[in-house]
Amino acid sequence: MEVETQNPAIPQPHINLQKGWPSPRLLPSQALLAAAEATLSSSARATDAMLYGPNIGDPALRRGCAEWLSRLYRLRSPPAGSEDGIVDPISPDRICITAGASNTLACIMAAFTDPAYTRRVWMVEPTYFLACTVFEDAGFQDRLVGVPEDEEGLDVDFLRKRIEVVESEEAALGTPYKRSPQYPRLYRHVIYLVPTFSNPSAKTYTLARREALIRLAREVNALIITDDCYDFLSWTSEAEWREFTVTSGTSHHSCLTPPPPPRLVDVDNSLSGGDREWGNAISNGSFSKVVGPGMRCGWAEATPAFIFRLNQVGATLSGGAPGQFSSVLIEHMLRTGALERHIQHVLIPTYRSRCATLRKVTEEYLGPLGVRIDVGRSYHVKSSEGDEEIVGGFFLYILFPEGIVADEVAAVALKQYNVRLLSAGMMSVRGSKPSSDQLRRGARLCWAWEEEEQVMEGVRRIGQALKEQFLNRNGYEL
Repeated sequence: MEVETQNPAIPQPHINLQKGWPSPRLLPSQALLAAAEATLSSSARATDAMLYGPNIGDPALRRGCAEWLSRLYRLRSPPAGSEDGIVDPISPDRICITAGASNTLACIMAAFTDPAYTRRVWMVEPTYFLACTVFEDAGFQDRLVGVPEDEEGLDVDFLRKRIEVVESEEAALGTPYKRSPQYPRLYRHVIYLVPTFSNPSAKTYTLARREALIRLAREVNALIITDDCYDFLSWTSEAEWREFTVTSGTSHHSCLTPPPPPRLVDVDNSLSGGDREWGNAISNGSFSKVVGPGMRCGWAEATPAFIFRLNQVGATLSGGAPGQFSSVLIEHMLRTGALERHIQHVLIPTYRSRCATLRKVTEEYLGPLGVRIDVGRSYHVKSSEGDEEIVGGFFLYILFPEGIVADEVAAVALKQYNVRLLSAGMMSVRGSKPSSDQLRRGARLCWAWEEEEQVMEGVRRIGQALKEQFLNRNGYEL
């Protein structure tokens, strides 16, 4: 039998700068083992974990999430410019436990949209492309529309104009298939985005843009669905740790981890007016990025009425709380502080170092070739040293030079240089015309999966592919 050998001309090993997964060594196996032992050693808690859970999720984890999120978002980062002042700490009745962000997205569409009534799904572009299938499964094939970003976030003017066109062309509302009282609230439009350390663009939306999006959603009866999966992974761009001072009401607090901006659900809750019963935003959270994607556990936050209705979808009514066993283990990690320690002492230091390395080698190897980093306007918070730029998440977004197609670079880089990156074709809204001419030049690099040495080598190979196979052959002046 003939043994297949590797092509010696292709660099080894394979390097994957596309995969948005945590490195296996970063998974909190020991903390989960301790949580499992404690849970299964307790008759009461073992019963909670292994029987059907309440539709809305484990009560202890809902309380724990409410307290955790209140500390992170309310005490550290109240919505600036709020007309009604500081929002009260999050109540557990605004929280439900889910099977992760992807499953929650499908449940939201099942509960709050209707293909005969809901006009369009407006998706940020570049986008998390796998969400397209979720929306198509909900009946919106050929009704997904890409919306570009500018340096502050989703282009609200672009979105407003496109919605006006749709409404003028489709003035008569269809008769919903889904009728009250089982479906008490349907939205006319859905807006999908990742506003903090975005996947894939790495942008963090400004506070002004977040407020503008909420105001538009209220005007046009839209539901904004935000994937808030990366907010917990933030750090400064400086080499040293800083002490951050943040204000809540008349109190001042200090912390070493920089606060993320308020979510759109916070802005919706803090601004006066709007639909106080149902709201126009839902925060879709996940433990995948801070514990592990195999846990299939997350949470959602919205108004109490919205959260209750979300947990009346058929699959939940039949099976009870999704991910019940996982949620009980995560509750133990949260209650004992193991989760916060893992984030602060394992994930953030590792990702912070890899992020700095990726930025440095991108500027060193790709900058001279005309590639530029494009992550939007910097987000700043106050620290003991003044204003500090905050970065975080998993990703860096780059633009290749004019005339270079990212999909072509990615194909050559994989085939000839054995390095994988995410390019424009996998960041486009399926069935929609490209919302921006520069989309075809874009690519996403991820620092979460590979170690620093592989990150450096991967970027070097991308530069080699770009220079040898595209720039030199096409007469670019370097």
